[in-house]
Amino acid sequence: MATHHGEAEETLTKSAREAVNGDGQTLSTQDWIEVAKAMLIREGINAVKIGGLARACGVSRGGFYWRFKSRSELLETLLDDWKRTNTTPILKVLEGDEPPSRRFQKLMRLWIEERDYSPEYDTAVRNWSLSDPKVAALVHEIDGLRIEGLRKLFVDFGYEGDEAFVRARITYYHQAGYYALGERADDPRRRDLSSLYARILTGVPIRPLKDDEEPA
Repeated sequence: MATHHGEAEETLTKSAREAVNGDGQTLSTQDWIEVAKAMLIREGINAVKIGGLARACGVSRGGFYWRFKSRSELLETLLDDWKRTNTTPILKVLEGDEPPSRRFQKLMRLWIEERDYSPEYDTAVRNWSLSDPKVAALVHEIDGLRIEGLRKLFVDFGYEGDEAFVRARITYYHQAGYYALGERADDPRRRDLSSLYARILTGVPIRPLKDDEEPA
């Protein structure tokens, strides 16, 4: 598959692109991670290599070593970024102190708007896990954390024991399967159906948040 260096470059901030020199000293760790993330999503883990990253950033290979000791260190940092950006927002919503129906509304908004959660990032890391047992173990761990957050939410809805656990799994597997099957319904349609999905998944009527309603 051809490498889209131009597209990866777009993930750099304008100021970073303007300031970068041949050695890459001015690129931040996050600049490198954003380029690596773009490559991972578009082309898979085999495309995330030092040479390609350096070319996408417009620096020499030596510039990479200003920030990372090795490709392995970059990949570890990339996984940390995935955990932070794609799981922390979910858990923050699920573990809030608001009524469970309100928390589920926020979860629906997060999944529908995809601003604090990137399904493409999740899919790319899952694909990576198919060829790397350590990544597979991490994905399994993160899935467990998310499902546990959902289980606690359903406990707050009033469900007990196995029923809370099963509802959490069904909700999570439903959303993971939605992305795995490549479903990309337009936002209005997803929003139209979200109340029905929510009622089926939770057992109680839950409307989606309105556009002018603050999620916080």
